[in-house]
Amino acid sequence: MTGEPEVINPERRGYHERGWWRNETFLDDLDRWAREAPDRLAVVGHTWETARGPDRLFTYAELKDAVDRCAAGLAELGVRRGDRVAMQLVNQWQATVLALGCGRLGAVVVPYFIATGDADTEVILRRSGARVAVTIDGVRGLEPAAAIARMRDRLPDLRHLVVVGEKILDGAMRFEEALLAPSTPLADLDLEPPGPDDLFQIMYTSGTTGQPKGVRHSFNTLYAMARGYVDPLGLTGEDVLTTPCIVGGQGGWLYGMLAPLLAGATAVWSDAFGAADLLDLAQEYGLTTAYITPSTLDDFADEQDARPRELKLRHLVAGSIPIPPAMPGRLHDVFGISLLPLWGMTENGGVTIGRPGDPADIAVRSDGRPVDWMELRLVGDDGAPVPDGEPGRLEVRGANMCLGYQDDEALFAESLHDGWFVTGDLARPDGLGGIKIVGRVKDMVNRNGVHVPGVVVEGVLREHPNVAEVAVVGEPDPVLGERVVAVVVPRGEPPTLDALRDAASAAGLTLGYAPDRLELVSELPKTPTGKVRKRDIEEELARRAAAHPTP
Repeated sequence: MTGEPEVINPERRGYHERGWWRNETFLDDLDRWAREAPDRLAVVGHTWETARGPDRLFTYAELKDAVDRCAAGLAELGVRRGDRVAMQLVNQWQATVLALGCGRLGAVVVPYFIATGDADTEVILRRSGARVAVTIDGVRGLEPAAAIARMRDRLPDLRHLVVVGEKILDGAMRFEEALLAPSTPLADLDLEPPGPDDLFQIMYTSGTTGQPKGVRHSFNTLYAMARGYVDPLGLTGEDVLTTPCIVGGQGGWLYGMLAPLLAGATAVWSDAFGAADLLDLAQEYGLTTAYITPSTLDDFADEQDARPRELKLRHLVAGSIPIPPAMPGRLHDVFGISLLPLWGMTENGGVTIGRPGDPADIAVRSDGRPVDWMELRLVGDDGAPVPDGEPGRLEVRGANMCLGYQDDEALFAESLHDGWFVTGDLARPDGLGGIKIVGRVKDMVNRNGVHVPGVVVEGVLREHPNVAEVAVVGEPDPVLGERVVAVVVPRGEPPTLDALRDAASAAGLTLGYAPDRLELVSELPKTPTGKVRKRDIEEELARRAAAHPTP
């Protein structure tokens, strides 16, 4: 319920005793660095698409001041401890200030992707009970502020719309004026600071049942997740971090914002990503550590090959989708460092990660070893652990794990098996003490790190007059990891791919959910009970892809 702090289940207190959780929050980290290293660069805000002008730089002292003003500004809008504040932004300095401003106030941040479709946006804002929504006026042909404005009458909890940018709609407020210019300083407000076990984030992710799931995290679960990046890599205040992973997802939150703050390092935000741009920023600000999706690595290496820069890069980490076999060797030749793998989910952040000193081809052989405060096991179809060395269904537990799903504890309970979280992935031991993900159990397509719920897309495409039956599956792709394929039994004149993509857009589906390819068939393979055997379809597509690889 909004307006009240939410805390962890007391059964998790052992995490404190073992040192996996702490008695501080990220706001204590901010205060410490502002006190001990006030002039150290904390955040670089670089803009390519959403604005023009010089980079916005914040020292730790300046960041603390902006965060405190933001907290006071939120309080003036009526936000109280436990209230929800929706955040739909790209990678920009305002995201850090807003997230930590909410944290200072004890409010709960509700981040979601900038490309989230209108239908899912309305579900997220309604289910979370967001009192304030903070978004941008427009980027890449998207106009999220206008979209929220159109649905405000259907969102009784939403009191304020705050916009980053120049186009401020009637009834909305500009970010700087609404949140950074309070009439009453934070120090004059009688506020109780949040506790480390209070709810801090509800991050929405796609669910297999069709609607977004609100994954609930406390300061401490997020601390364990961020520490799972900082500790294995040995990050300190001397490091400079970045990621193109957008702040609406856990990768952007953890590796672009919270991990740098935990280490007292510098975070470099850029609202758009291109290999040349990122490498230029890396050279200018002395980038040492980057978390990057595998689909961008080729461009990254090509650009450095074509125009070498003097870099300080010492950690390059990749996750979300499988690493092409030749990629680690190529990156080592170009940058002189090993590519390190990472695996995790919105529910648990980075569970496994490679370490400096691992074999040079670790990113192909493995998805990393678990951090000390996370356990994993592989089980068979009967739920019993498989013999050593055998593949199985991956289950995890530990200090990273979320507190549950917003307003759907039954769904979260279904995700647990004897106290272990059922990830929906299939994995095998890597022979190095970690795992290698080899497939999935859940009906999701992993398209460039975006988890596309097949059932949702099928529900929309099935309404098309020229579609009799449809199955949406993943097809291996060397760049995206998987492409979204609509396998269709036509009704009458077969539909075109453009027609299906238009249907997905008209239904307000999130960008990236629309099919990349159309496959026409006379019938779908089914079980005796009539259920579509998607695994058969996926195996056939994978066989074809292996026989005729994309050049």
